[in-house]
Amino acid sequence: MTSAYLPVALGALVIVVVNGTFVPSVPPASLRAGRVVGPPELVARFAERIDVAPDGSLTVTRRDRSCVAPVVDAAFGLVELAPLARCLGAERVDWDPRTKTLALAFDGPVLLRTLPAFDPSAPQVAPTTIFTPEPAPATPRVPDTGVPRPRRTAIPVTPSSLEPAPSPALRAPSP
Repeated sequence: MTSAYLPVALGALVIVVVNGTFVPSVPPASLRAGRVVGPPELVARFAERIDVAPDGSLTVTRRDRSCVAPVVDAAFGLVELAPLARCLGAERVDWDPRTKTLALAFDGPVLLRTLPAFDPSAPQVAPTTIFTPEPAPATPRVPDTGVPRPRRTAIPVTPSSLEPAPSPALRAPSP
């Protein structure tokens, strides 16, 4: 059984293409109040760095540009994609309402930087004890006395060698 809201929910989904490549995300990009919104994971496909402020807004950096994107949906951290892409210097931002596709084109590849192996200025947290339970003791074996004891439950047995008794012959009634 499907929900009555399923066609409405599927109608709001949007396909996002960055430099000719489909970009999946969870939650998916969707239409909200006529704007295409998406999660930070989708924004990371065309940005070099994303910082999240305490109010939930994103500060996104690509090459020499830095933009602030306010959060549209605080539960998922969704931001408007087209204004953010334009701010970051997208060469082309195209919307196709028939296929519900947002196509973004940027010049050159995105440079991804990994975090350093260790940052001594980062706050340190003391390690926590991990609780590992001990295995349960083995079930004790039944002592072997040598002589088997009989079962205490009676089991009905019908021997197969006995045949059922013959039926008595029917007699005709006497006159």
